[in-house]
Amino acid sequence: MKQTGAAGRPPVIGITASLNPEPNAQAGVPVIGVRAPDIGAVRRAGGIVILMPPVIDLSDIDPFLDRVDGLIFAGGPDIDPGEYGEVAINETVEVAAGLDAFEFPLMRRAIVRDLPILGLCRGCQVLGVAMGGALWQDLPSQRGVEILHRQYETKSQTTAHGVVVVPGTKLHGVLELDTATDLRVNSLHHQAVRVVPPGLVASAHAPDGCIEALEMPGRRFVVGVQWHPEFLDAEHEVHHRLFKALVEESRNYATSRRS
Repeated sequence: MKQTGAAGRPPVIGITASLNPEPNAQAGVPVIGVRAPDIGAVRRAGGIVILMPPVIDLSDIDPFLDRVDGLIFAGGPDIDPGEYGEVAINETVEVAAGLDAFEFPLMRRAIVRDLPILGLCRGCQVLGVAMGGALWQDLPSQRGVEILHRQYETKSQTTAHGVVVVPGTKLHGVLELDTATDLRVNSLHHQAVRVVPPGLVASAHAPDGCIEALEMPGRRFVVGVQWHPEFLDAEHEVHHRLFKALVEESRNYATSRRS
């Protein structure tokens, strides 16, 4: 049963949507949407979902944020290196300029409002770059292959490697790791945060040193993880806790702004 927040309803979580590069076979038009596991994870945690398409005019961002209690910045394509003052280093960098143009102002305005935010894979990178950081554009060519961060041969529901979560961080507390710091995650990316901007801290690392999570101390809930907990949510309680925490913080946010 869903727990209701302010005004007798479950918290409303907005999820950023992407433009599907494959046209609809019947209509011949692009499709805007999100992965079903993102929605399922929020529903299991007690929230309801609305999609935030990147075609929204930027003047609509604030009215849209008035209607949500929390945000998920979902996985998706690479971020344009121009956003952090670089050019693409090779052909593996595949960008979506329209999505960048929407998600960066959305992230910044949501942080100003202290809206609860969970970033998933690309969403973690959006958090870092939006606040002034930079990325590794292509981990295999820039850092080597000590760890394969893109698991081609195994399902996304299968964990690929471990990460070490920093004790005392919000992420460590949300995951309820107690004194343990090790966590198994899936891995579906070839980019990652390289420069952590002021105001953010890295709260998890892979064994090769790659940053696997960011968070913003001083905000009620701003957390980005480099893995895809939505694919692990149904079978792994530790990953479901991320969505439970987002929904709970969103419930509190809804109550506070309507009181």
